[in-house]
Amino acid sequence: MLSKSGTRALISIITVVSLTAVSLVARAQGKITGTVTHPRGTENVVVFVTQAPGKFPAPTAHASMDQKKMRFTPFVLPILVGTTVDFQNHDSVAHNVFSPDAEAYNLGTWQPGQSHSHLFNKLGVYAQACSLHPEMEAYILVLQNPYFAVTAANGSFTLPNLPDGSYEVQVWGKKVSSADKKKKFPLKVEHGSATLKIAF
Repeated sequence: MLSKSGTRALISIITVVSLTAVSLVARAQGKITGTVTHPRGTENVVVFVTQAPGKFPAPTAHASMDQKKMRFTPFVLPILVGTTVDFQNHDSVAHNVFSPDAEAYNLGTWQPGQSHSHLFNKLGVYAQACSLHPEMEAYILVLQNPYFAVTAANGSFTLPNLPDGSYEVQVWGKKVSSADKKKKFPLKVEHGSATLKIAF
């Protein structure tokens, strides 16, 4: 049997462990929210952490980009490097998918209801196009870490949970100028939460 002092010590240890666990859970549930304001528009702007420490394994689940109503959906798709994207065709006509960027792939043409896949192993921006319907376009951003989001129509966004620390954030959008894409915005996360207002 434990002595009274031993019991008190054990209770103290359990309390510390419990508080630590609660703190970690609270940290994991934190939110990083913000808004983007840009004169050329605020919808479909990707907000992402430029560089985050650590290694991030590629997800086993595939991302998806659809071709429906003669459009690519979504218009912009940020993914973690190493992700496989399934390109689907839910239109009533045949479609093609190709990109002139990086390895400059062409996935060929396929019929309604079919899909083709591509593994993205290089960082960068990939324009997506359909050789059969040149008016169709979309963009895939391959990023170093999973801390990214796409803005809503009003420019709001919510980043996935970031560990506490200081980061730099950038944005990408079709209508955002090259100079603005290079700008970096400081972000400090404390206790699993932060608010960031990005204005141009």
